[in-house]
Amino acid sequence: MPKITKQVLNRVEGEIHLKLIWENGVIKDVFIIAPNFRGFEFILEGKPPLDALVINPRICGICGHAHLIATSRTLEAVYENIGYKLEISKKAEYIRDITLASEIIQNHLRWFYMFVLPDFLKLDKNPKLRKYQPIKGIQWQKGVEASSKIVKIIALFGGQWPHTSYSVVGGVVSDPTTFEIVEAQAIVDSILSFYEKNIIGMSAEDYLTIKTDEEFLKKSKQSDLKTLLKLAFKYNLHKLGKAYHRFLTVCDIDPSVSKGATKRKRKDFDIKKVKEVDSYSFLTEKGFSFDEKRYSWAKAVRYEGLAYETSPLARRINNNDELFMNLLKKYKDSYIVRVWARVDEILKMLLLIKKRLKEIDLKQPSWIKPPVEIKNIQGEAYGFCEAARGSLIHQVKIKEGKISKYNIITPSTWNLGPRCERYLSPAEKAIKGLKSELLAQIVLRSFDVCSVCTTH
Repeated sequence: MPKITKQVLNRVEGEIHLKLIWENGVIKDVFIIAPNFRGFEFILEGKPPLDALVINPRICGICGHAHLIATSRTLEAVYENIGYKLEISKKAEYIRDITLASEIIQNHLRWFYMFVLPDFLKLDKNPKLRKYQPIKGIQWQKGVEASSKIVKIIALFGGQWPHTSYSVVGGVVSDPTTFEIVEAQAIVDSILSFYEKNIIGMSAEDYLTIKTDEEFLKKSKQSDLKTLLKLAFKYNLHKLGKAYHRFLTVCDIDPSVSKGATKRKRKDFDIKKVKEVDSYSFLTEKGFSFDEKRYSWAKAVRYEGLAYETSPLARRINNNDELFMNLLKKYKDSYIVRVWARVDEILKMLLLIKKRLKEIDLKQPSWIKPPVEIKNIQGEAYGFCEAARGSLIHQVKIKEGKISKYNIITPSTWNLGPRCERYLSPAEKAIKGLKSELLAQIVLRSFDVCSVCTTH
């Protein structure tokens, strides 16, 4: 009989159970179980639409700001869909980009130093790796400090972090001065310096010319990314953790993110091709079901009936980034490429913030009043946002001034949701065939696990 093991995964956001089916020392089947029902979509029903701007940021303590931006865009899209033209100033758009990028950076830094690098302390007994030891390690401490520092930018423009609600229909309610701009620039420069010295071991300018892994390993001085790559090659992680080689991104963020759906070649993203599948979820269209085949509170999400990964790697591929196109060709969508893409995105987001801070015209209005109060409209729309873990989709239906239906599809639902009749989730697929529980955990953490968004 096959052996079955079940464990609660540590060093993730929230709680995930990993059930593994073993046969002859190999993982034959995988079940990623999101065990906690949260019910935000039900909480929103019957509420005034603007309440969503306060409720949705509480979906997650790490990427709640992305939920705020998605909510703002969704409510704005309702106006557009029923014929009201909203004006959103470039100033407001740039501030949203700045705060969203700051949240992405804080997540990636915490993930890299708190979730990923400590994994190798279990694989490799080299005493030099103790600098990545949780709490005690000097590099662990530096990474956490940098992650905490970048969210001050969100506080400068949004008043607080987490659970900010400063982005509203029509723009933002902050009105920054030159002081906030200069202070934000100083924070970005500080994190950029940390990134260059500690993570990549070279200047940002030199790193952006890198086209291959060999080139990076040759040019980088001793750095945390170089250490990780060497360890990943040593333990064959460039061959492990492959999913479906399909990538999805729902937004454009000039110049670092391009929306699209890449299978063999990149095509435009079409929301009409997205479908949630509840065959293995406790949560169904008709309510709740606990028959024996169901194992997670998350639903599966499919695009044209296929399982897609959404992530920083997907953003790099859909943006046709030369380094990652080369890495993908050489190593497929393996652990090493997925992890590197998330580390790479820290720099891309830092440069985006620097660009937006220079572009802001403080004389422009932060908020432009919508032509009609939202309580007097009804309709439905989708809103999109690129969050830390990948693409985020919100959908709202408004009737008689109240939310009649709200639906949220998070990046973690794409990546970590349950199987459908044809496919495992991307993370389940990446784990199947591995030969140890530790490797299964390491590969799963490469997707940056967040169960609270998975079971929103």
